[in-house]
Amino acid sequence: MTTVEETRTIRRRLRYAWNSFFTRFGRLTPVQLETIPKVLDGANVIVASPTATGKTEAVVAPLAEKYLAEEWERLSVLYVVPTHALANDTLVRVEGPLRDVGITATLKHGDKPYLSPKKLPNFLITTPESLDSLICRHPNLFSTLRAIVLDEIHLLDNTYRGDQLRLLLRRFDKLAADKNFSTHLLSATLSAPFQIARRYVNKFEVIKVGEERRIDHHILNSLEEGCHFARRRGWRKLLCFCNKRESVEEVSAKLAPLWHPYPVVAHHGSLSRPQREEAETVMKEADAAVCVATSTLEVGIDIGDIDLIVLAEIPWSISSLLQRIGRGNRREDVNHVLVIVRTGEEKRLMEAMFDTVISGALPMEPYRPDKSVAVQQVFSYLYQNRCGTDEAALLELLSPLCSESEARLILSHLRGGEWLEYRTRRWCASTRLIDWGETGRVHSNIPDDRAYMVVDIDTDREVGTIGGVFDEVFVLAGKVWRTVSVDSNTVRVRRFRGQAEPALFRRRKKVGAFNHLLPMELRLSP
Repeated sequence: MTTVEETRTIRRRLRYAWNSFFTRFGRLTPVQLETIPKVLDGANVIVASPTATGKTEAVVAPLAEKYLAEEWERLSVLYVVPTHALANDTLVRVEGPLRDVGITATLKHGDKPYLSPKKLPNFLITTPESLDSLICRHPNLFSTLRAIVLDEIHLLDNTYRGDQLRLLLRRFDKLAADKNFSTHLLSATLSAPFQIARRYVNKFEVIKVGEERRIDHHILNSLEEGCHFARRRGWRKLLCFCNKRESVEEVSAKLAPLWHPYPVVAHHGSLSRPQREEAETVMKEADAAVCVATSTLEVGIDIGDIDLIVLAEIPWSISSLLQRIGRGNRREDVNHVLVIVRTGEEKRLMEAMFDTVISGALPMEPYRPDKSVAVQQVFSYLYQNRCGTDEAALLELLSPLCSESEARLILSHLRGGEWLEYRTRRWCASTRLIDWGETGRVHSNIPDDRAYMVVDIDTDREVGTIGGVFDEVFVLAGKVWRTVSVDSNTVRVRRFRGQAEPALFRRRKKVGAFNHLLPMELRLSP
C-alpha cells in the first residue's frame, strides 16, 4: 500500500479526530502512519522516533477517536511527562484539537497542583509525583481509566522516578474498571526499546522510525571560534547545551557580547517558570538568538527551528548526545552540530561518540532498580489504604524491585523506625507516617536540598533558585545581580553592571530521597 493509500485509510478511520489534528498538516509523518492504526486496534506501543516527527499526535489523535467512538467517560487518558515545562508545552499542543472534538484537557503538577474531583478533565497531563498524590487522595478517579501515555520515557527509565512509575502502573491495575487499559511509551532516543518497554507493560509492539539525517559536525576550541564559524555560515538561531547549571550561566555571559546585538538567553531548572518561558518565547519569535540550556531543552518543548546545535560541554552519554542533536533544524536532511573542546582527549572522545552515533551501534545501560522506591511506595500505598493491607499485597506490589526476602526486610526495618505498624495480620501506616502524608511528603522521591529563592527587588519577580555558598555578586538567568538582603530562604537582588561568577545550584542526587530509610545493606551510594 502506498503512503497516499495509507493516509486515506487512516483518514477514514479517524472520523472524529482527523480534521482537528491533521488537516492543517496535509499529510502524515512516517511514525504517524505506523502508530495510528495500532493504537486504534488497541495495541500497546513503544514509539522511538526523533524529536518533532509527530509522536504526540500519533498517539493522542487515535486515543481521541477511541474516546468518542467507544463513548469513554470522565477521566479516561493520563499523559505522564518528566517535567513541568514539557507538561505545559504538551497542553498547548493538544488542548485545541481535543477541545474541537469535545474532549477536555488540563494539567496537574507542582506549579498547578489543584484538580477538582468534581470537575475532572477527560485527558490529564501530569508528572509521576503529582500522579502519586492523586492516586493516594482520590483513587476512585481512575475507575474510568482507558489509556496511559508515558512521554520521554528515556528520561525516567532506569531512575527512581521510572521505578516509581512502574509501581504506580501496578496500582492502576487494581483501580481501573477496564483491566485492559492501554499503555503507550514515547521517546526520541532508545537504544533497547524492547527491554525498556517490558518494564512497564507485558504485551506491546515496537515502532522504531528513524530519519536518515546526515550529521554535519565540527569540533572547535573556543566559543569565540564557534560564533565566528556560525556567522560565516549564516546560522542565526543557536541552541547551546551545557551539563551543569553553573556552566549555562557562565557560557551565557561569555556569549552575550560575542552574539551582540542579538539576544542570548538561559534555560535551566533553577530558573523560575516565567524566566524559562521568556527564554522559550525569545527563541520562537526572534530572527536571531542563542539559548544556552541544560537538559531542560533536550525534551520536545517548542522553541522554533534551530539552525545549529552547540555542545559547550561533552554530553553525559550517547543518549544525551542524540537528544541534543535531535533538537536541530528539522527543515533539512542534515543536522549541523558544533562542539567546543578544551583538550586533545576531549576531541578524541567526541569523535568516538559521533562514530558510535553514525554507526547506529548504541550502547545499552544496565538496569539497576532503586530500592528507595520500595520505601516511598509502601508509604504511599499505606497512606492511600488507611485501614491497612495484608503482607501479600505489599510483596506483590514491590516484586519488580525487590525479592520477597528484601521486601520483608524493608517492612521490618520501617516498623522498627515507627513508620509502620503490624496489627491483626495487616500492615498499617503509623501516626508518624499519616502526618507525613498529610503534608504531601510521601509522593516524591526527588531529593530536596536547601535552596534560596532569588527575587529582583525592582520588579518583585522571582528570578530562580540557587543553593550552597554564593558571592555578593553573581550571575543568574544570564544577568549579573548584587545581593541586597538574605533571609531564611530568599535572596533579594538588584541588577549590577560588571563581571561575576555563576551562582551554585542544588544538585539532585542519583538515588531517591527515601534511600536513607532503607536497611543499611540495601542502600545505594549516591
